[in-house]
Amino acid sequence: MVAMWTSHRGEASGESPTPEQIERWRRRMSVPENEFPVGVGVTALLGRTGDAAVGITMVEAYPHGFRFNLAVRLRRARPGVRGGLFTLIGGHARHGGEVPLEDRLLLGIEYADGRRASTLTDQRMSDPGTMTDGDDLVLVHQGGGGGDRTVDQAYWVTPLPPEGPVTFVLSWPAFGLPESRTVIDSAPIRAAAAESVALWPPQPDEEPEEPPPPPRPPTGWFSEP
Repeated sequence: MVAMWTSHRGEASGESPTPEQIERWRRRMSVPENEFPVGVGVTALLGRTGDAAVGITMVEAYPHGFRFNLAVRLRRARPGVRGGLFTLIGGHARHGGEVPLEDRLLLGIEYADGRRASTLTDQRMSDPGTMTDGDDLVLVHQGGGGGDRTVDQAYWVTPLPPEGPVTFVLSWPAFGLPESRTVIDSAPIRAAAAESVALWPPQPDEEPEEPPPPPRPPTGWFSEP
């Protein structure tokens, strides 16, 4: 479940988003928890040098989108990378710092009908009050991790691509990878999506229970709240 949005963003117009708008936003920004995907069996090496390689693996199709893993590999650790290799993939260093654009790995997707999205925009921070059930292309960071030489980062993409090619655009000049395009056929993704399984109807989020009060000594200053 995605929980990056904070309520003050929905107050720009003076009104907080409705529960229906928040639920619509959540459906667009996260992998469906009530559906079992089908593996697509597609891998693609997006770019490589003698010391670095970036590719996509583990493509899984759902009825309304697909998830894939971005695999980043280095021959040797790059000295001077603050916060580790993972910060160059996500673009955010520790303690809220921003990674310089020239050091970031940039990833984009373009559909055959011209719709496009990239990691330059963190769509998880969008205002739920403006989210619709439209067909705008969404590319969202999911879980990931790694070390100094290996990172695996998952992404969620919605909606499913139309007929035709899906183009992955990669740019990482700091590691010797200029802007390049890799094209895959959307047909295997759409075919796998048709075989995915809905396990049960979507379930609403449950409100967390109020935590119990901490135990206190029977007497003394700490006995009172």
